Amino acid sequence: MRISYAAHQEIDVSNAKPTVITTNSPTVYHDLIYGIQTGSDILKCYSDDYETLEMDHAIDWVGDVGIQKDLDDRYNLALLKRLVTVLTDDQRRSITDMNNQLYTLIQQCLFMIDLPLEVTYDWDLKKLFKYCKIHFNSEWMKSPYAIMESVIKIHLECEIKSVVGLTNVAHYLNRQQIQDLFSLIKVTGIPTLLIEFTDMNQKKFYENSDFYYIDEDFVDWHA
Repeated sequence: MRISYAAHQEIDVSNAKPTVITTNSPTVYHDLIYGIQTGSDILKCYSDDYETLEMDHAIDWVGDVGIQKDLDDRYNLALLKRLVTVLTDDQRRSITDMNNQLYTLIQQCLFMIDLPLEVTYDWDLKKLFKYCKIHFNSEWMKSPYAIMESVIKIHLECEIKSVVGLTNVAHYLNRQQIQDLFSLIKVTGIPTLLIEFTDMNQKKFYENSDFYYIDEDFVDWHA
């Protein structure tokens, strides 16, 4: 995928390594974040064949994990679909038997009321999983690194094709953790975009990435 920002150098986002766009310009930083969140014309996405892509489909904008609270809702549907596909035949049979027992027991309870009541049998695995309120472990998700790692793994497990979008990563991770995250991204092949507000002196902090920098004078640097 390619990102076009106003009159600046085109940015290539691949699955070979993370793409990092840094700037010390408040204007540039706002343009990038606002463009991704709203689909503003100042920022555009293209496929490798230069077909225009819808921003909200091209980039899964997680943003700042320190204030991100909706991961359960955000990925619930994708995770439920994935869970349904990984069940073994034995597991499906066991769940079917238990579901039948539940409906039978409830129907028996209804006989205790002198009214013509009956249950409607519904065999929907997604509804059953949803009923069990599957969610991320709350202690695990207190760690910023764990959140980022989980998002990458969700994209891998659920085969989500959009680019993972993060910002302010350096606010939460030390240099080793960032390199661990970059290694995970490279191994999984999940295209990931980081937008960071910093200066060129911090370039080494993001080694092993495709690094772009736009300075206060709106000059592009690429390494």
